[in-house]
Amino acid sequence: MDYYLGLDGGGSKTTALLCDGEGNEVASFVGGGLNFNAIGMEEARENLKKTIAGVLAERQVRLRGAFIGLSALDGPAEEGLLQTLCGGIVNCPQIGMDSDVYIALAAMEQKGPVAAVICGTGSMAAGRLPDGSVIHTGGWGHLLGDEGSGYALSLDALGAAVRGAEGSAQKTALTNAALSYYRVSAPQDLIGVFYDPSPTRSEIAAFAPQLFACANAGDAVSLEIIQKHVSLLAGTASALLRQLPAGTPLGLWGGIFEHQPLFRRLFCEKLGAAFPQTQVSLLQKPPVYGAVKAAMRLAKTEAPV
Repeated sequence: MDYYLGLDGGGSKTTALLCDGEGNEVASFVGGGLNFNAIGMEEARENLKKTIAGVLAERQVRLRGAFIGLSALDGPAEEGLLQTLCGGIVNCPQIGMDSDVYIALAAMEQKGPVAAVICGTGSMAAGRLPDGSVIHTGGWGHLLGDEGSGYALSLDALGAAVRGAEGSAQKTALTNAALSYYRVSAPQDLIGVFYDPSPTRSEIAAFAPQLFACANAGDAVSLEIIQKHVSLLAGTASALLRQLPAGTPLGLWGGIFEHQPLFRRLFCEKLGAAFPQTQVSLLQKPPVYGAVKAAMRLAKTEAPV
């Protein structure tokens, strides 16, 4: 029997799903991130190698197609990049790679125009037009964008924490949250945490739950940061929806949307006010299912999942 492999490669983790030709799940595995822009190609290849080994678990299967949705991309990968990342690791006749929002669109059940916003370590939005072509907004990376993402939220939260501590801005519960989370006794000790050596984007993004805990406990500064990024990400989504037919459904995915109901509620309210015809909700199936569908289509096979 032929098998198909889908991977959702984010900034912090990679989810892999192996299905048979009928779309039945055979195995799944969660490995390290694949965003080579953040961690470098060498580490991305090593994480990919471990993820493939984990999901196959020495099974003797015949892979006919594989597809990777990758947060480092905003469109289809060229052959050279495919070989650089996957060469000698993913062994099957047909391999494809596109953005993580591309596979989120593929995971949606609706036919015709659909849209999706991914908000995890980074952020990005994409939509499928009536002719089947895909358009993107956001996805400019951590230096130019990633609004609403765990990284951007955490960076603003940590900046507010140190400014509140020195009195140059409003005092906030984020100061004590940062000291506790990083296990230091004084704000000045955070300099060593962040510059000797600097943490990765994924490590910085991991502070985001502390921001939401402070906001949920009533910290005004924390709530203001969240509202700021809700507005920014809603702007990104709005720029996308304006290019799509009215009422195009919008799916949400990524750690911030999945695990932070406050952010999700505020985002849905903000977007709903501007686009009342748009149904906004979490995806019913994770994007990795869309990657399996894409792998099957790549191999010119019906995609029942």
